[in-house]
Amino acid sequence: MKVFIGWSGPRSKEVAEALKDWLPDVIHSVVPFISSDIEKGKESVHVLRSELEKSNFGILCLTKDNCIKPWVLFEAGALSKVLENAAVCPYLIDMEPEDLPQPLWFFQAAKADEKGTQELIRSLNAASEIVLSGQQIRRSFEKWWPDLEPRLKSKAKPVGPPASAQAFHLINVKTLTVLRALGVPHKNGELLEVGNYSGEEQEIWYCHQVEKRYYAIVSSHTGQCIDVEGNSTAEQAKIHQWEFQNGENQKWALALQKDCSYKLRAKHSGRYMAETERGIRQMSEADSRSQKWWLTPVFTY
Repeated sequence: MKVFIGWSGPRSKEVAEALKDWLPDVIHSVVPFISSDIEKGKESVHVLRSELEKSNFGILCLTKDNCIKPWVLFEAGALSKVLENAAVCPYLIDMEPEDLPQPLWFFQAAKADEKGTQELIRSLNAASEIVLSGQQIRRSFEKWWPDLEPRLKSKAKPVGPPASAQAFHLINVKTLTVLRALGVPHKNGELLEVGNYSGEEQEIWYCHQVEKRYYAIVSSHTGQCIDVEGNSTAEQAKIHQWEFQNGENQKWALALQKDCSYKLRAKHSGRYMAETERGIRQMSEADSRSQKWWLTPVFTY
């Protein structure tokens, strides 16, 4: 059984490597993969996509430092596309299930302790082609747990809650065009537009968690955040760029969709960011691809 183990950051990597070494001892049919297995010289993005598609089970090693990073959300979305939600498990290193951001709510999480790891092993066993009896899996876990437990005690220093996530692009699902920040840095009211991908800095965005489940989405180019003009709650109100002022019209929830895209919902109005004939606007929820966006990481790790 192919098991993909996702990670981002030093603490997460330590746990991912520990699980990679330990899981085949507990369930012999498990063949784990982590990104550090990729041979030098190979194109990492293509290898990762291939491994994600071949996986039968996914484990995401999550910390408070990485759980909103687009790289992690990309892996979660890719796994959910090829697997049932029950076959994807967020493995929580220094956080509680209620701390998970909205896109990861759908998955059944397990804490990185004895009880949580036992739940993870039971889920892996249930997904395996060769299912061990309850007594067999319990004996195997009890034998090997002492080997894993000390490795879950991180040697890496936690860096605390992140100020920002990794860089990413916002690509509209309907038109396959990239969201761009127009104008000059630090000027309020500058426009947003979509266009063909060019690789310029105007197309790069960062996600800053400002409240539980809400984020400010900030342009790398201008330093301004995505903002609904005038705090308007109206249908088709304009969305532009503005200095972050902790406004409710500057806070966005990321709603994971079945096709692994996301809808961006404004906290103040409950409406969704959409590409329209009039530009980037907020709209009432609809089953429209113009309201869906791919969050694609800028692969710089």
